[in-house]
Amino acid sequence: MKKIVATLITPHLLFLFFVSVSSHSLDHGSKDINNVSGVISTSHPMATMAGEAILIKGGNSVDAAIAASLVLSVVEPTMSGLGGRAQAIVSNDKQNFVGYNGMTEIPKAFKNDNSLPSYGYQTVAVPGLVALLAKMHNDFGSLPFSSLTNPAIKHASEGIKFLPGERTRQLSVVEKIFESDGMRHVYIDESGDIHPNNKVVIQEALANTLKKISTDPHNNFYFGDIAKIIVDDSSDNGGFINIGDLNNYEILPGNYFSFKYRDRTIHTLAAPAGGLLVAKTLSILNQYEYSDFDEDRWAALVSQALALSIKSMSENYYEEDPLKALNIDWINHQTLKISLPKTNNLEKVYKSALEKSKTDWVQNSNSHTSHISVFDCDGLAISMTQTLGPIFGAKVSTKELGFPYAATMGGYLRTGEQKPGQRPRTSIAPVIVTKDGQVDLVLGAAGGIRIPSAITQTLSRIIDQGLTLERAISAPRVHPSMTINSENERVINLNSFEAEASDQGWNDRNVQYWEKSGFNVNLVHSRASFGRVNAVTNKSSVIMGQSDPDWEGSATASIKCGR
Repeated sequence: MKKIVATLITPHLLFLFFVSVSSHSLDHGSKDINNVSGVISTSHPMATMAGEAILIKGGNSVDAAIAASLVLSVVEPTMSGLGGRAQAIVSNDKQNFVGYNGMTEIPKAFKNDNSLPSYGYQTVAVPGLVALLAKMHNDFGSLPFSSLTNPAIKHASEGIKFLPGERTRQLSVVEKIFESDGMRHVYIDESGDIHPNNKVVIQEALANTLKKISTDPHNNFYFGDIAKIIVDDSSDNGGFINIGDLNNYEILPGNYFSFKYRDRTIHTLAAPAGGLLVAKTLSILNQYEYSDFDEDRWAALVSQALALSIKSMSENYYEEDPLKALNIDWINHQTLKISLPKTNNLEKVYKSALEKSKTDWVQNSNSHTSHISVFDCDGLAISMTQTLGPIFGAKVSTKELGFPYAATMGGYLRTGEQKPGQRPRTSIAPVIVTKDGQVDLVLGAAGGIRIPSAITQTLSRIIDQGLTLERAISAPRVHPSMTINSENERVINLNSFEAEASDQGWNDRNVQYWEKSGFNVNLVHSRASFGRVNAVTNKSSVIMGQSDPDWEGSATASIKCGR
């Protein structure tokens, strides 16, 4: 094991409250941080601490990611959990890449009559997360799976206090929580409201489920008592899942591909993941020399490149051959559609006058999904994104099991066909970046269709602008404006986009400049509206983690690896 010394952990951990933003370090208790052998970045400090504890015990990156994933199911249940889906990409020190497709699978009995609701049991497909964790552990795990479940079991059985963001998301769907006995049992207190700030919430049913899967996760979840309980609950409430759907579920290979961007190689997953959207956007940007761009021209270019890439989803939904889709003719054709403003002499970034008290934690349907990035001193890297879909997924939970189910069918994943046996695509886009044959960056994001948007801009800021990881993630982002029409198709205007105005964002002077150049731009002041990035970078054997500053995540600050 290559490990030397770690710096202070998580100085950039940000607990974001409604009125102020404060930076805090994690309390690691008696743990010896000098023994940390890797770096992890997640969307919640308790998940990060769980991953760090596993790394201290001698576990590797995959072990740490599994432990963090399970903790997220306890502390951030609106975003991801055992009833959800995930995609991951793993790379070892020999630069062998493995992709994992753990998406929810539409049950065989499903009948799409185009009148399905957007939440409830009829939107529930076969969960994939537990199978994915089991498969990754079988392929790369070094510690017993039971030891990886311990942090999550402890938090579920002893209780945790939900962070402000999690509480706000729960509050945003509180009426729907009341419709499900299983949801109401966990997330509503005796007063008939969500649990208050200071309430320690015990999740006994979830703790018991975690204990059951700790010894043999795949078999104990997809067969036996858990599977029977899932099927019985689904049948009683008009769902489609039967025992065969669970017994036959397996992890499929992720649709892995790689491509060059400047002097880096980007490794990611195509459909049903969203990595090809990242690839197409960067390939368009690759046709331009960045030295010709100031901040405002860059934003206009990026928003249009993203718009063209997202629009292409309707043309090639399944992306069986991502490299064929990523061809020079398509790239050149899209480049011809882009219009750019003249060089702006304004400063690169303006401080916004945004009052933090006016920010919130919920921005429509974009506030969902969790990402985990880990890299260890032995060269094992994992980028993993997991989700329930919208906030709390299907908004239903089996009382005896204690976890919400993802929404898959019906009104949520509506931009493609929905047929039995399919795994509908999402925007999930785990990424690993290499340079000169070495892992350079491990990253991913949360935030729906803004996942590839956030990833693309972070990469461009690092590669094109030479920003540090911290500055690249903190810098303001843009996203093309879009709507969903009556045919469930995305309608995108190339000359219309949204610009981030929170904390260190653009302001009215920038908007005036864009408008004079023919663009319609809307400043957005809501927190975390442009995706949330979790990343780890590797520079000369110094590994550093970073978590998006406008969320409640955390990361190991840095460690020095050596022989």
